[in-house]
Order: sequence, then structure tokens, then C-alpha cells
Amino acid sequence: MNTEILISLGLSKREAEVYYALLHVEDALASELSEKTKEARTNTYDTLNSLIKKGLVSYVIKNNKKHFLAADPKNLLKWMDLRKDEIEKEKKLVEKLIPNLKSLRADKEKKVKVEVFEGKEGFRTALNQSVEDAKKGNKEILMLNALANILQEIDPIYQEKYYNLKKQEKIHTKYIFNGRVKMPKSPNAKYKFLSFPPNNMASTSIHGDSVIFWLITQPLIAIIVESKELAESYRNNFNELWKISKK
Repeated sequence: MNTEILISLGLSKREAEVYYALLHVEDALASELSEKTKEARTNTYDTLNSLIKKGLVSYVIKNNKKHFLAADPKNLLKWMDLRKDEIEKEKKLVEKLIPNLKSLRADKEKKVKVEVFEGKEGFRTALNQSVEDAKKGNKEILMLNALANILQEIDPIYQEKYYNLKKQEKIHTKYIFNGRVKMPKSPNAKYKFLSFPPNNMASTSIHGDSVIFWLITQPLIAIIVESKELAESYRNNFNELWKISKK
């Protein structure tokens, strides 16, 4: 046996060292144990008291001095059984606390989360995320100030994969374009047109509890903002604009 095994059973490093030292002698004074374990005497006394409470160490009085001795190693099993019972009690307590802990986590999750992705690969990551977020919501993506054929221009290889992914997941998309453009008919997409101030460098998409700002710059930048409140606000704005947009 070595101290590593005792530590793996649940004893602290100091407890393991003191108990291990006592196993090798009939009994010992605290000062002797302190010298063997190279620990301050006050620390050794604290450790001995802890081991006594665990039933792993006892003591006798000789010449008005406490001599400590290791209890029968079988007491390790008894102590482990007690520890097991305590763990079960703690487990039941944690189970009762889980609903409260979850509510705390939920409060944390309400905080706004912002991620920035750059380049073509970053755009692909953001596109995938838009589909994942839409799946969690009403399976709808709203695209404001949509830029016609922009994906075909910047990433034609991924365009088909993205459209197929939306089709596979039954995601419907509504586009509001800046000015009238020709778009192919699609059962999964609806198009409307509205005149905005000229802007060919930025679009906004809303899906689930997130909003993505797409910046057509060098490098390409996608800013994902996860916020239920922000997404709801943008969704409401989009729906109002949708009402006044032209087919």
C-alpha cells in the first residue's frame, strides 16, 4: 500500500501520509509524526483529529502524553461505507436543488452572446448556424435588405449545399430585397421588394433567438448575436416592413 492508494480512496494528502506513517509503527507522538511527514505540528494535530473522526486513528495516554496509533485497516471499509451514505444524502440534496440550479443557468443564458466569424469559412459557419437556430424556432429565416445572388458570387460551391440544407430541414425563408430583382420561384421562399437607402455591403437575417449581420467586406464578416429579445424586436420590425413591401 502507498499514499496514492489512500488518496484515491478519499483521504487528503496529509491524512494519507500520517495514516501510512502510523501503519509502520506501534504508536507515535504527534511530534514524531510531524518529523516523519515534514509537516508543521499544528497541521499534524489537525490531521490526526480528522483521522480520529473517521475512525482510522486512535490514541493512548502514556506518561501524560498522547500516543497515536493506526486503527485496524478494516476500518477503512467502514469509513468508506459511511462516506457512501453521505454521498447518497448529498446526491439526493443535489437532485432537489437541480430545478433551482437550472433556473440560475437559464438566467445566465439570457445574457447576450456575440460571435464574430471572418472569411468564406466564417460565412459558411454562420449560414449553418442560421439553419440550426431556425430549427429551434418556427423553421423560418427572415432576410432583411437581402442582396440578390450575393452567395452565388462569393461562394458558389457552398450555395447549393446551403439551399439543399434548408430544403432538407424544411426551412422557409422570407426575403425583403432592396429594389426589384429577378429571383427564381421556390416553394420554400417568398420575396418582396422595398426601397432602402443604397446599401450593398450589409444584410440582416433573423432566425430563432438569433440575429446575424452579414457584412460584405474584405474579409467577409458575419456577426451572430444570440438574444431572444433582440431577435423578437428585429422579427417585429421585419414583419411590419413585410406588410408595406411590394410583391
